[in-house]
Amino acid sequence: MSKKHQQPEVAPEVVDRARFEAALAEQVVAEKEVTRHNDRASAMRRRLPMVEVEDYTFTGTTGPVRLTDLFGDKYLLLVQHVMFGPDWEECCPSCTWAVDNLPANMQRLSDEGIAFAMVSQAPARKLQDWAGKRAWSHTWVSSGGTSYHYDWGWTRRDAQGKDGPLPGYSYYLLRDGKPYLTYMTRARGVEATLPVAQIMDRTVYGRQQEWEDSPAGWPQYPTYG
Repeated sequence: MSKKHQQPEVAPEVVDRARFEAALAEQVVAEKEVTRHNDRASAMRRRLPMVEVEDYTFTGTTGPVRLTDLFGDKYLLLVQHVMFGPDWEECCPSCTWAVDNLPANMQRLSDEGIAFAMVSQAPARKLQDWAGKRAWSHTWVSSGGTSYHYDWGWTRRDAQGKDGPLPGYSYYLLRDGKPYLTYMTRARGVEATLPVAQIMDRTVYGRQQEWEDSPAGWPQYPTYG
């Protein structure tokens, strides 16, 4: 059982309702500014330029799959870059958790005209095996036979000369039969699509991760422990 299943001994100060509602009102003011700032950032995002991307030929479970094929009958495409190196036997635990965070009903994305696919460098056979273990039905293709991951920075070489994939999302637009990259995000930029993380943030103990600014005594554990 995870340590997070054990209720911590510490807890917030108990106050009367008036003090609670006053404190909550201050919090709401701060969160409304976050919402407004996010709206401003979203407005900027909609005004970004776009860049044409090569119509790479990936490998799917049944054969070659071009980037443009991933759109299906849609003109918008979200690609999740799942960390699964070509020589790995298992998918990244963090990326696995992120995929598990996807909507239970992916038709909701389709209803909005958005296609979804996942891309990794591992061979298609490994991707298929892992998807079976996790009961995933998402389109998942291998870029292993292409330069895609290197061209767009989804795999980088460290100081020791070792390649390492990165997690994140790419957003594409299909226009006149050509794929264009309109937005991409890595690192904590992926959190916007992780509902479990957002829910955890709003509980009294947060994510319980060691990087968080929490009151003294609050439980905190290694992020990837």
